Amino acid sequence: MREPSNPNAHAVPSLSVSLHQLRLFVTLARHRSFTRAGDEFGITQSAVSRSIRELEDEIALRLFDRTTRQVALTDTGRKLLARIAPLVEELEATLRPRAQEGGEPGVVNLASSCGLTAGVLPAMLASCRDRLPDITVVVMDRPQNAVLQLVRSGEAEMGVVIAPGNLDELAAEPLFADGFAAVVGASHGSDAAARIDWHQLRGTPLLLLDDDTGSLAAVEAALALHGVSGAVRQRLAQPAAVARMAEAGLGVGILPMHARAACDIARVRFIPLVPDAPREIMLVRRRSRALRASAASVWSHFSACSSHTLTTGQAVEA
Repeated sequence: MREPSNPNAHAVPSLSVSLHQLRLFVTLARHRSFTRAGDEFGITQSAVSRSIRELEDEIALRLFDRTTRQVALTDTGRKLLARIAPLVEELEATLRPRAQEGGEPGVVNLASSCGLTAGVLPAMLASCRDRLPDITVVVMDRPQNAVLQLVRSGEAEMGVVIAPGNLDELAAEPLFADGFAAVVGASHGSDAAARIDWHQLRGTPLLLLDDDTGSLAAVEAALALHGVSGAVRQRLAQPAAVARMAEAGLGVGILPMHARAACDIARVRFIPLVPDAPREIMLVRRRSRALRASAASVWSHFSACSSHTLTTGQAVEA
């Protein structure tokens, strides 16, 4: 007698792949760095590596070539990325409420790097409120990597950031260029100086902002360029903390010029560092999705008034 056929005998095994793994795959492909991908998600480099390895094991495909110095997509990974990236975007659009699609017409979500929130945004938001009274801007104050992720995911319609190294998927509008200043207390010997050269910082204890602000890499590059090495470096989270410690004579702070407005509580001087090492402060949004009318109005107003705001903190009508 013939055995009844088993409908599951040749069934393809089911896959257990999460949206989180797919998002990590797309992010790692964009950054080519486990560390930078982890920073964007707020997880460790090893956690990213483990999740990607589990994804590769689950689908039985090698997606990345890994060396001690770099991460590169395999041919298979490149082909999969072209299919997966738009699908991940559509899934997030479906599963996560977006300001662009379901938000209130008069509310705009704007993400901002922490230092810029205190130093640049207050004047610009006040000007925006006066010119666009029917629009409410909701600020999402986050570390820079998180700001970029919020914009890429659509949770924020736009972001204000210090020019990032990678603008993949993003359209950018430069607002103004911003240099660095030495922040010194009243007892410092350079208090009367109009300028301080970077090389004068050799051997001086330095007070810097940490990685989350988007400034540290630029500061370290300038210090290396001008031969400033071996100095003790304190890394702090807030410009006001840098100013307070400089006020107490615990070192010389290095802050973006735009941070001056956030440090008025301290008795310190901001002395421009030369040669200048400017970075662009910019608006970013998703390249693939048009802004709603209210968000587009905020974008245009910020762009128009940025030349007046600069680092003074004093916005004027545009």
